[in-house]
Amino acid sequence: MFDDPTSLSAFVKSLAHTLAEGVRRNKLAAGLSILTLILSTALSLTSEFDERPRYRQTILPEIQRAEEQFLRAMQYAEHAPSDDWRLYYFITAHRSAKDVLRVAKSQYPVTAKGRMAHDALIRYYEFVNEELAIIRTEMSLHEGYDYMAEWNRRDADFLAVREQWARWANENGAALSPFP
Repeated sequence: MFDDPTSLSAFVKSLAHTLAEGVRRNKLAAGLSILTLILSTALSLTSEFDERPRYRQTILPEIQRAEEQFLRAMQYAEHAPSDDWRLYYFITAHRSAKDVLRVAKSQYPVTAKGRMAHDALIRYYEFVNEELAIIRTEMSLHEGYDYMAEWNRRDADFLAVREQWARWANENGAALSPFP
């Protein structure tokens, strides 16, 4: 049948011949298998899986805990009784923002929409980390620098990025509050 039975082409031809013979002998089973393959592929490519309930149970609590610490430290910094305490809470908030970023990067959603929304949260906290570092540098250069006002101004510019994530994470589409 084949000239050289040890060649790769002879092996592939033999496999194809065996497969064709198996389909010919088992028409019903082969037909049902092909139909199942086509249907399951079509369903898996067109289905919209909503992973938000799983996300809210597994990933969101850790993010909210870390975010709560950051936001609480920022609130303490705004209402601190002295400049020393304000500075302490501001530096603590910067450290907490890094923790939120680490927690957010440690787990990802599965679906494309979930990843896009989660990436918005990560992008927001990367911005927060970068802006707080810039503000801390400015604080070291200018003694009378109003860093809380500067932070509030810069945060207002990018809070919409966080809201993209919050709208996705909340089932009915309303945004999660940025403050606990």
